Amino acid sequence: MAKGEDHKLGDLIDRLRATTAQDSVSIADAMAAIGGRGIIPFLLVPALLTMSPLSGLPGFSATAGVIITIVSVYMLLNRDGIRLPGFIASRSVDAHKLDKALRKLQPFVAWIDRHTRRRWHLLFKRPIIWLPQGLCLLSGMVMPFLEFIPFTSSIVATGVFLLALSLLVRDGRLFVIALVPYAAVITLAVRQITGA
Repeated sequence: MAKGEDHKLGDLIDRLRATTAQDSVSIADAMAAIGGRGIIPFLLVPALLTMSPLSGLPGFSATAGVIITIVSVYMLLNRDGIRLPGFIASRSVDAHKLDKALRKLQPFVAWIDRHTRRRWHLLFKRPIIWLPQGLCLLSGMVMPFLEFIPFTSSIVATGVFLLALSLLVRDGRLFVIALVPYAAVITLAVRQITGA
């Protein structure tokens, strides 16, 4: 693999699509496919898939939120490896639906790969780096509850995706952009509560 290639989302998508030759794909299968690239891809993938039509499957956003929470804890503890509980790792999705969702995401992923690069990297030094890591943790914790409010889990997943991507490529501009979905979620939640 060429230098910097492990930062390409397209490579992760290709590896995930390779798992769809079977009838169903478990979370353990997906983890095995994207393993060996550090911990951040385990944030990127569930967030990216929650942005896809798969988020409409009952319980999908909640499961993604649990995974994001666990991975974020490992990340805050500065761990390189990760282990998921068996009841999470064994959950699966129809391989055809997964492949269809991944194919729809490929143009978006290709665009992201072309427009991300290392910049404003000082934002990723401690203690500042704890902010995006902490936001990912909070996002994962609330996602199971957001299934009851339309669109919010996908919006939060977009925030996690952008934060995780900014951490992966050390793109500080992406980190700033990632704050926008959180402002949108707060606005939607306030409107739901106040009935405005």
